[in-house]
Amino acid sequence: MAKKKNRQAASGIAAASRAEIQEAAYFARKCGLTRDEALQLIREAHAPAVKPAESGKRKH
Repeated sequence: MAKKKNRQAASGIAAASRAEIQEAAYFARKCGLTRDEALQLIREAHAPAVKPAESGKRKH
């Protein structure tokens, strides 16, 4: 019989650091959100903004 493979988190989301968890908990209490919603908002705010595709023309 084959051994069971170790399973990793299937969510694809990196584990939250202790500081992120504490910040999310505070933000959740302050704004009336769940901790998961607050953590998602914090991560979206820290994510780099994606620039729209540039056309070949310059605006100068």
